[in-house]
Amino acid sequence: MRSEERDRAPRVLHVTECYGGGVGRAVDNVARLLPDAEHHLLWRGDDVADLDRGFSSLTALPRFIPAAIMAVRQAVRAVEPDVVFAHSSWAGVFARILPVGVPVVYQPHCYKFDDSEQNPLVRRGYFLAERALARRTDVTVVLSPHEEALAKSLGRSMRTEFVPNSATLLPSDPDHGARFEIDQTVVMNGRIAPQKDPEFFAAVARAVTRQRPSVRFKWIGDGDAVLREVLEDAGVEVTGWVSGDQLAAILTLPALYFHSARYEGFPLSILDAAAFEHAIAVRSIPAYAGLPIPQADSVHEAAMLIERILDDDMERQRAERAAAFLNETMSEQVQRDALSRLLAPYGVNA
Repeated sequence: MRSEERDRAPRVLHVTECYGGGVGRAVDNVARLLPDAEHHLLWRGDDVADLDRGFSSLTALPRFIPAAIMAVRQAVRAVEPDVVFAHSSWAGVFARILPVGVPVVYQPHCYKFDDSEQNPLVRRGYFLAERALARRTDVTVVLSPHEEALAKSLGRSMRTEFVPNSATLLPSDPDHGARFEIDQTVVMNGRIAPQKDPEFFAAVARAVTRQRPSVRFKWIGDGDAVLREVLEDAGVEVTGWVSGDQLAAILTLPALYFHSARYEGFPLSILDAAAFEHAIAVRSIPAYAGLPIPQADSVHEAAMLIERILDDDMERQRAERAAAFLNETMSEQVQRDALSRLLAPYGVNA
């Protein structure tokens, strides 16, 4: 933290190239939970940034990579932030490939080199790029013990700070959640992209509905047109992009939440579903290691797990307890305290 006395609030310059979905809501959460700081946003993405979300200024991030790198440097000169907070991989490149003159906090929101289905040479390239950029990182924000291990693999001197996510949507009152009613609907929320593995979700939908035609599968979100067609061909309802209010309305409806991603930091969409009192189940990946969430490795196991939760009271209660656990351990207050510890060295406090 600077030693001189401040005559202004501490300033945080947030940088993201994927403002939308979980990353956009995560950025908004930082501004909302730390209102005593000035939050400035350099952004592009599927959502539309809004000053009402707690930002003092909004600046468009160019798509051309060299221009985006220069835009970060120009924003630093204009805003004079105490810290740059880079959210996701490309933002981490733009904020760290050249020195910007202030500390950079980096949150990968899951490392690309963690994708086990990538070509090994491509994964190695992502790893080497992250390792090269790590030397210009003051601290890396991690969401799970697995993500911390990945960060530490980039170098023994890597500083990490665990900052859990928390739900970005809450029921308007306790009676407006799903109240652990499941009905015969299975929901997934996220961008239609390879990381979220809509093909896995589609295969699970086919396997379940082959035995139980009454079960409906729904994907909240949009993205890759080819992968969207894969979902729709499997009978999955795809909502397209929805607003926060629309998402909240969907989450008030009874359903089982099943997350199909093949790698994650820790997804906000699970926490949003838990906040609305949905039973939770997930595809088994390292991000959930050690957590009391019902998990399944394969399409066949996932289909069987979903059917058991729909049919068996004990399995259903286990999925409900998973939501209760997440609501307790990844709450708004826990996240606010962690963010305060993370940014206190730069003068930012809750």
